Amino acid sequence: MLTLRDRQTNNLFNPWEHLGTKRRKLLDRCWAGVFREQLLDHLPASKLSGHFIESFGRPSKDLHVVLGALVLQQLHDQTDAATVEAVAFNIAWHYALDIQRISDAYVCERTLRTYRRWVIERGLDEELFKQLTDRLIQAFAVDTAQQRIDSTAVRSAVRSAVRTMTRLGILVDTVSKF
Repeated sequence: MLTLRDRQTNNLFNPWEHLGTKRRKLLDRCWAGVFREQLLDHLPASKLSGHFIESFGRPSKDLHVVLGALVLQQLHDQTDAATVEAVAFNIAWHYALDIQRISDAYVCERTLRTYRRWVIERGLDEELFKQLTDRLIQAFAVDTAQQRIDSTAVRSAVRSAVRTMTRLGILVDTVSKF
């Protein structure tokens, strides 16, 4: 059964009131606030809905939460186990992913692997990168006309090999080739 929460309707009560004003301001000013306000609603969650039947089966995880967790995992360069722990216990992740129900505060490693595979199979990884970077460029009015000369973009012919490597693995491989 598909679970896709309506993010356009506001809550009657503030689910983050228990944090207090100072902690809430800290969250709003850090990466969690930026992710929540600028990126969470722009995740292409509806493009994964084809894997679910709306009226049959066990309810899925909120697609925004799982997709957001996959993005944050890459952003923070974390393992699947560390991501499961962050989704379960880290208040900044809860705030960034707008986790309001207890059932959404847990994602198992197998779920992460399954959704990651679906994202890659559907080509949503490239779409995610393009949409989210374009959204950040627009939100922060970044002038892309001038770019650093020493920055280069490398697109691998063997995309699947690069996806499975960690940053350290890519660095070691690059240094060894030099």
